Amino acid sequence: MTVNRTRRNGSYAPLSAHYYKDDAIAVVGEKAELLYVRGLAFCADVLSDGFISDVQLTRFVGAGLSGVTSRASSLDRSGLWIRDDDLGGYWVRGWEKWNYSRAEIQERLQKDSERKRGEHA
Repeated sequence: MTVNRTRRNGSYAPLSAHYYKDDAIAVVGEKAELLYVRGLAFCADVLSDGFISDVQLTRFVGAGLSGVTSRASSLDRSGLWIRDDDLGGYWVRGWEKWNYSRAEIQERLQKDSERKRGEHA
């Protein structure tokens, strides 16, 4: 089986080439799917560990989109996002399965920085 390799310049959010086969994606429809994909990109960009606050949802993730609240509710009903009323936002289901946490990324960056300083000392 061929596996595509990508160069990793900057933040990115892995998206399985098979994501569109997920029943939950098929059920929510294309408008919610777009919000879902934008949510993945946002979480990777700001290192939120898969959390999108209500403010971030309307200001950034859903910027320029209509019916953002309805789309988010659809993602929640399908189980792709999980509503957190205490924090006021949504968790992306399975984020930790596909992505490093903020702490893991910071640790990796620190180790890489230390390694580079050691090589040039």
